[in-house]
Amino acid sequence: MIARGRVAVVTGGGRGLGRAAALRLAAEGADVAVLARSAGEIDAVAGELRAAGVQALSLPVDVTSTADVDRAREAVLDRFGRVDIVVNNAGTLLYRPFVPLPGKEHAYPGFDRPVSDDEWDAVMAVHVGGAVRMLRAFGPDLLARGYGRVVNVVSNVVRRSMAYCSVYDTAKGALVQLTRSLAREWAPYGITVNAVAAGHFRTAMTRAQFENEAARQHLLRRVPARRAGEVGEFAALVAHLCGEDSGFVTGETVGIDGGESL
Repeated sequence: MIARGRVAVVTGGGRGLGRAAALRLAAEGADVAVLARSAGEIDAVAGELRAAGVQALSLPVDVTSTADVDRAREAVLDRFGRVDIVVNNAGTLLYRPFVPLPGKEHAYPGFDRPVSDDEWDAVMAVHVGGAVRMLRAFGPDLLARGYGRVVNVVSNVVRRSMAYCSVYDTAKGALVQLTRSLAREWAPYGITVNAVAAGHFRTAMTRAQFENEAARQHLLRRVPARRAGEVGEFAALVAHLCGEDSGFVTGETVGIDGGESL
């Protein structure tokens, strides 16, 4: 469980997995700052958090901007005075072969051209750069207080592979290694750093896959549990890793995918 009054910051908190995590942390008593690019979505989530009886702050932030993240840090510390928990959930996906594949150039929009420098950099800037900026901003405060919980949301692609997602796969793999490196550096200061390797959950990002029945059935055949995850299950795992009883768990990548990566 999370001690009441802990302060959490959740990126990508306006919908899907980020929203679910923010709501679960609030249900366990944490005050929560929700960060995302969409002000309307995070304002709505902040309203839900306040209805749960905790303090909430919504901050429109682009995690690829150091200035945005630094302003968010100042706003969080001004409002709450400290931070105890950082959940790096912001993400994006590019679905395309690394370079065009013979015979598949017209299988899907964009398959007829390689991943560009800008596209590669944009995905890396959100997944890896976003976590780097957040932890560079909030890490010193965690270290100074001698307590903290960090959860980096990755994907079960770090234990398998997914066709046409080389940029996303690479970014998530880098985030796992960042998790391990910072876990070693920060453990002596009472801070845990873990990753959650999520499988398939129905969110705004994956809606099209779930609404296509053939695609949905293909997905479920890969999952031994024969179902997708519920966002509440994901949120419960995040909350556990952010809890008071998880202080001896660090540097781990914890899977939640119904056995798909077995």
